[in-house]
Amino acid sequence: MPHTVSVKESLNHPPRGLPLAGVLGLTISVLVALLLGGLTALQLQRDERRELRVREGLLAESLAPLAEQVEEATSISEIDQRLSSQRLAEISLGRQDYNVVLRDAGGHVLASADSSGLASPPEDSLQASMTVRPKALATVTGTLIVWQETSKLSSEMELRRREALFDIGITVMAVIFFVQLAIYFLVSRPLNRLLTAIDKFEQGYPAGFRKGSVTRELSWLEWRLHRMSVGLTNSARLLVAAHRKATETSKARDSEVLDPLLFDPLTINHAAPAAGNNILLRYLHDRCALLEGCRSDDPTAREIAVEVWQRDVSEADRLGEMALRARLENSALKILDQDAFDRVSRELDSLVTARSDWCVATGEAIASALAADKIPLVEIQHRAKHAAGAWRKMQEKHLAIEEVHDLLAFRIIVPRTDDCYLALETIHRLFEPEPFRFKDYIASPKANGYQSIHTSVRDRDEFVFELQIRSVEMHRAAEEGNAAHWRYRAGKSRFSRHERR
Repeated sequence: MPHTVSVKESLNHPPRGLPLAGVLGLTISVLVALLLGGLTALQLQRDERRELRVREGLLAESLAPLAEQVEEATSISEIDQRLSSQRLAEISLGRQDYNVVLRDAGGHVLASADSSGLASPPEDSLQASMTVRPKALATVTGTLIVWQETSKLSSEMELRRREALFDIGITVMAVIFFVQLAIYFLVSRPLNRLLTAIDKFEQGYPAGFRKGSVTRELSWLEWRLHRMSVGLTNSARLLVAAHRKATETSKARDSEVLDPLLFDPLTINHAAPAAGNNILLRYLHDRCALLEGCRSDDPTAREIAVEVWQRDVSEADRLGEMALRARLENSALKILDQDAFDRVSRELDSLVTARSDWCVATGEAIASALAADKIPLVEIQHRAKHAAGAWRKMQEKHLAIEEVHDLLAFRIIVPRTDDCYLALETIHRLFEPEPFRFKDYIASPKANGYQSIHTSVRDRDEFVFELQIRSVEMHRAAEEGNAAHWRYRAGKSRFSRHERR
C-alpha cells in the first residue's frame, strides 16, 4: 500500500499577531520614551540639588554681615530691630518667605525678625545657622538661624518637570512618526511585496519577485525566495515530466529480449588501470597509511591532511576507488577536526546499527515492487555515508546531521533509460516523494555528462532517504567515465592549506 501523504500541520495558519511595523514602532517609541524620560529626570534632579545648594549658600552668606550687627547690639530690642531690618531687605529682593531668629544655648528664642513670633523653621525649608556673641548677652553665646520656605521653589520645579514632560512627549511623537515612515519604506513595503508574491505562488502562479529593497537582508531574502520559487517550480515540472515519460513508456512497452550482459554492470568494460594510475594508487594508499598513523597535533600531518582533503580525495574519486576515497577523507578529517569526526561517527554508527534490518527490508520491498510492475532490475545497492562525507556535506550546506537526507541511500540499476522512469513511478507509489529533492539528471545532465535520477522519499515512519536510479550505461559512465563526480567535488573544500586549529 502506498504511503499516505499527511500535510495537515503545514496547512494550519499561524496565530495572528501585531503587524511588524506596529511592533517595531511601539518598541522603539517605548525605548526612546524611557531613555529620554530617564535622562531628563536625572538632569532635573541634578539641577534641583544644585539650585538648593546655591540657595543654601546665599542664606549662609546673608548671615555674615547680620552676625556683625547682632554682636554690636547692646540690647535685645536693638537685635530685634536689626533682624527685622534684614528680613525687610530680603523681602524687597523677592524672598517673601525669608525669616531669621536668635536663640540662646538652651534653644529659647531671644529675638525674632517675624513679629508673629515664629520660632522654628519648617522641616522642609532651606536653612543656615551661625554662632554669635552679642554684647547685649554679656558672656552668653547665641545662634542665628535663618531659613526660607521652599513652597515657591517647589512650584517652580514642578513647572519645570511639566515642561520637560511636554518636551519628551513632543520628541517621542516625532520619533514615532519618522520611525514609522522609515519602517514603512525599508521594511513594511518590501515585506508586503514578498507576501503578495508568495500568495501568488501558492495559487499556482510562479512568483515574480520585485527587486530594489534597500536593506541587504531583505534583498537577500527576495533573491532566496525567488530562487526557491523557481527551483520548486522546475522540480515539479521535472517530476511531472518524468512520470509522463513513465506512462508513455509503459504504453509503448515492447517485448524485446534484453541483452544478458546488461544484468552484470559491474563487470562491463572494467579496463585494467594504466601504469600511471597504478603509481597514483600506490601514492594514495601510502598517503592514507601515513595519515592513519599520525597524531592530530603533528603540524606536518595537518599540512598533509589539508592536501589530502583538497586534492587526493578527488583523485581517488576519479579512479573510482570509492573505499579508498572514504578512507582518505576520514583520515584527513581525524587530523583536521578530531572532535567533529568522533561526533559524526558516533551518530552514523548509531543510525546504521538501528537501521540494519530496515535496509534489508526496504531493499526487498523495492525489488518486490519493481518485480510486480514487471520492471527489469539489474541490481540494488545500498550504502551508509562515511563520517567525513557526511561532515563535508553538513559544512557545505549548513545542515544538522539529521537534515542530511542521503546518510542512507539506495541505488537502483536497471537495463535501459526507459526503465529508469518506470522504476521512478514505482518508487513514488511505494514511498512519499519529497518534490523539492527531485533531480532528473537524465533529462538535464550535469556539465560533466553525469546522468541519473535522484529522488528523496519518506517511508511510513517519516524517515527520509535517497534513491538513485540509473541505467547500466549511466552507471558505467558514472563509475569509470567522464561523469564520475570527482570533477564536481574537486572545487569544494572546507579547509584551506594554511588553516590551523
